[in-house]
Amino acid sequence: MKILLLNPPDENKLFRDSTLSRCVGVSRKAPYLWPPIGLAYIAGYIRDVVDVKILDCHAENLDSEKALENCKGYDLIIISAGMSTMKKDISFGKKLKEMYNCKIAFVGSQATYFHDKIINEEGVDFVVMGEPERIVRNLCKEFEKGFFGKVKGLTWKDKFRVRINPNEKLIEDLDEIPFAARELLPNDKYYDITARKKRITLSLGSRGCPFQCAYCSTKVYNGKIYRTRSPDNIKKEFESLKSQGFDDIFFFDDLFVFNKKRILEICEKIKELKMSWRCESRVDTVDREMLEKMKEAGCYQIQIGVESGNQIMLDKMKKGTKVEQIKQMFKWCNELGIETVAYMILGYPGETKESALDSIKLMKEIKPNFLSFNVFNPIPGSEIYESMKKKIDLENADFASISFCDLPNSEVMELVQKGYKDYYLRFGYLTDQIGKAKNLEDIGRFVKRNVKFWTMQEGNLWKNLTK
Repeated sequence: MKILLLNPPDENKLFRDSTLSRCVGVSRKAPYLWPPIGLAYIAGYIRDVVDVKILDCHAENLDSEKALENCKGYDLIIISAGMSTMKKDISFGKKLKEMYNCKIAFVGSQATYFHDKIINEEGVDFVVMGEPERIVRNLCKEFEKGFFGKVKGLTWKDKFRVRINPNEKLIEDLDEIPFAARELLPNDKYYDITARKKRITLSLGSRGCPFQCAYCSTKVYNGKIYRTRSPDNIKKEFESLKSQGFDDIFFFDDLFVFNKKRILEICEKIKELKMSWRCESRVDTVDREMLEKMKEAGCYQIQIGVESGNQIMLDKMKKGTKVEQIKQMFKWCNELGIETVAYMILGYPGETKESALDSIKLMKEIKPNFLSFNVFNPIPGSEIYESMKKKIDLENADFASISFCDLPNSEVMELVQKGYKDYYLRFGYLTDQIGKAKNLEDIGRFVKRNVKFWTMQEGNLWKNLTK
């Protein structure tokens, strides 16, 4: 049996991942192209029972026609679907089925959320509901039999009848999941100008998040359950990655920095490997000692969900953080020489011009190395989506033009543009970044990536700065 795990063609190369509910088709802000790590984890979990390949149409730069040519010869093609690309993904699956008479499955948080609707589409045979590895493995085991009633977590067609099987349990011990099958990916084609080293990859050290931010859809996969890999397991993966030539690892978890004892143990185990790595964090799950130990162990960058510089908006988002905590974390990182990426949301329900300007003002105060403004879109499965769908037809909404706050969409977009220009196109940005550099190597990196940014001309940031 031959299986293809497919990151389908998309001219915008929106980032989607089959194991992370927040990655539903995110537009790139700057020149980077990350691997579909979720597909690699699925492949690692099933390759002992089937012949599996991965086709990343983004990395291979394949349009629909070329992608179709590369999908020949498989019994089952599993498509990683996105939110804004869902209709195109379904249409592409239909073409695959017509051309090759293969079975088509959909996977991802958005496929999970809309499973009962997607399964009714022509050309869709299966929808994987929830954490995909175990479900896909069991689907493969039952594939030759042709009956899938025992495969928990699967919505499927029994001839012309739709069946929805009971849910599959989450994998409690994440050490059970083999390391991602990265050798099936075109690793030399991935890049990120914010990375310290050249050969990058992603890793997941945990799954889920115990916090309940209203805009987040993590519960689609994980509920309130937060699960972690053991420090020993992470060390073994680092050793494996180093032997494969990877030199820059990004922990892409929803929340990597959480349990202090665990983080300190991980740092103690991997520091001897002298690997460069980065991760994501909240501002209220760290202290200075953690940051110091992370820095010593090779952590050079933390990407932080700030979301807003206005306390009223943070409370509306149910973020559970304070503006003072934001300032404190960035102060620590700047003092220790850890790069920071600040993720912001503009246009959330309740946003005003004054609250948006508070966010822009805060950025100049905390001085992140990189800044990413995201226009709010409700993600299916999030608390705010469930609330809003009662009033708005979100499934058919034009997210590119609709506004979810009292400000018109055009003004929200103007504020995004203002935020980027006020921050990046000021003399203070140059002096701030050079001032934070600890050595000539840091200054060289700053100059090099700015040259790349202005010459590559990729992402929303470049578009907003040049309007």
